[in-house]
Amino acid sequence: MKPLVSVIVPAYNSSLYIRESLLSVLAQSEKNFELIVVDDGSTDNQNEIISALALKDDRIKLIKQENRGVSAARNHGFKMSSGAYAAFMDADDVWLPDNLELKMAKIQAGRYGLVHSDAAVIDASSKKTGDILRGAEGTLLNDILAWRGTQVPGPSSVLIPRETIEKVGLFDENLSTSADNDFFIRVASQFSIGRVDKITWCYRMHAQNMHKNLVRMEHDVLYVFNKARKNNLFYSKQFARKCFGKTYMVLALSWIGDGGSYRKGLPFLGRAIVNDPKLLKELLMKVYKHIRA
Repeated sequence: MKPLVSVIVPAYNSSLYIRESLLSVLAQSEKNFELIVVDDGSTDNQNEIISALALKDDRIKLIKQENRGVSAARNHGFKMSSGAYAAFMDADDVWLPDNLELKMAKIQAGRYGLVHSDAAVIDASSKKTGDILRGAEGTLLNDILAWRGTQVPGPSSVLIPRETIEKVGLFDENLSTSADNDFFIRVASQFSIGRVDKITWCYRMHAQNMHKNLVRMEHDVLYVFNKARKNNLFYSKQFARKCFGKTYMVLALSWIGDGGSYRKGLPFLGRAIVNDPKLLKELLMKVYKHIRA
C-alpha cells in the first residue's frame, strides 16, 4: 500500500480562494492522502465552504483554533496528522493534478530532506501572469543564506518525510512572513533538497500576501539570520558578513522601493555597505544602468 500523505492547509479568512485550493488537492492523481485544514480563528465564511466539501469527501478534516498565526496553524495540523509524508499548502495557492504523484516518485527515488517543484504565478482571478518560480536541487544551505535567488519556491511547493520534520523541528511560531525560509534553512543544514523539474502548482499574488507587511518582514528576516548565526550555520565569519550585508541591502531596497521610506531604508543601506563594501559598487552599477535605460 502506498504511504499516506498529510496535506496541511492553514487558513485564515480565506473564503475568496479556499474552495479552488481544496478542489485542486482533491483532484490529485495521487489519491492516498488526508487533507487537514486548520482554521486559524477566521471571521469570514470560509468554514462553511470547507464543511460543504468535507460532506462530500471524508479525507477532509477541519480543525479550529484561536488566531495564533500561520506557523502555529501549520504546527497544529502536523501534530494532528498521521502521514509518512507532509505537504504544506497555503490556502490561496493551487496545485496541478500531478503535483503529489511526481513529488512522491522523486522523494522515493532519492535521499532528500524535502522535494519541491516549479510554480506558475497567478493573480487574484487565477490568471497566469507569465512569471515562473523555479528552485534548485542539492546542498542549498549556503545559497539560501547568501540570497542567491529562489532555492525553494514556497511552502505550497514542498513534500517532506515525517522524519525530516521530527529531526529539524516544526515552524518557528515567532515568525510569520519568513517562517518558511527559516524552516528551509534548517532542512538544508542537514539534508539534500530535491527538485521536480516541472510546474506542478500555482502561486497566487494578491493584495493580502503577507510579504506586503514590511514591518513584519523586517522583524522576521533579521530574526532568521540572527538565529542562523546563533546556530553556527555560516561556514566563516567573512561569509556571514557577506550574507548579512545582502540581508541589510534587501531590507534597504524594500523600505525605499516598496515602502517609500528613505528614513527606514538608508540605515540598512549603511549597514549593508559596512558588512560588504562591494555592495556599494553593485548598487551604483544598478543606478547607472537605470539612468541609462
